[in-house]
Amino acid sequence: MKIISFHRRTPFQQILADLQAHVSDQKEHQTWSCYNDLSCLCVTKQVYERHQAHFNRYPATVEDDVTVSVHAEEEIPWGVRYVGAEKLWKRGRGAGVKIAVIDTGISREHFELRDQIKGGINLVSGRQNGHGTHVAGIIVAEMNQRGIVGVSPEAHLYDVRAFGEDGKSSLGTILRAINWSIENKMDIINMSFGMPQYSEALARSVEKARKQGIVMVASAGNNGGAVEYPARYKGVVGVSAIDQNGKLADFSSRGKGANIKAPGVDILSTWPGNQFKTLNGTSMAAPHVTGLKALEISRSRKNKE
Repeated sequence: MKIISFHRRTPFQQILADLQAHVSDQKEHQTWSCYNDLSCLCVTKQVYERHQAHFNRYPATVEDDVTVSVHAEEEIPWGVRYVGAEKLWKRGRGAGVKIAVIDTGISREHFELRDQIKGGINLVSGRQNGHGTHVAGIIVAEMNQRGIVGVSPEAHLYDVRAFGEDGKSSLGTILRAINWSIENKMDIINMSFGMPQYSEALARSVEKARKQGIVMVASAGNNGGAVEYPARYKGVVGVSAIDQNGKLADFSSRGKGANIKAPGVDILSTWPGNQFKTLNGTSMAAPHVTGLKALEISRSRKNKE
């Protein structure tokens, strides 16, 4: 589009009548937008170039139709800042890294998430709750000058719904969820859930995923004591929760299996209904690490190109 501002001393209606007489194609007439009080005319680039000699008969300023943005800012939650995501974005934002979120389901209509969710599977029936949506936003909330932004805003998210509205699942369903993630060649699996007892079957499933090169990240637990499974398994990155001062949260599980600490107190993220909510928990800490792993994988691939 070209925007033409004619000299105010030349009667605009005279100019317009002259141009209309010169241009005989009715379709071209329809591409014009006139602002009589401004002595301005908007035409397509094609029309301008076709009749440029005639336009040039009149003193005018000709401008391209540039992009204009609102002065809005999206919030970078404290956890995203704390893990250093902003500096890492200079080298990539996780583009194309496939992340399975095994959780209660994700609100796929949320404006921060809908473009980043690339697929998934529903392994349970009934309504969702907001837990999975909150986890998803920490990882991939889009950089769109609205709302918030996640740690790896260009990663590809896969909604693997294995938990019901009550936040509970079964071991068999979790095994199916991990197996789906393996078969669909995920790069990372986020597991913001846990159980206190060891399971041989789950241990084997985790080992299978690890041998396929999948990075597995799990929340340590919120019992204030021993780390739960699957975070405690070898080959899984177990994540405990810290507050804004870097202090381990009172509720966070700790000890063997807690490989890393990440923000998990007063974490703002996405919530169903295009909303946002602040939550606490190691469930919030794990996706910070998942996002960092996505950035790491993306950088590694870029360096190999």
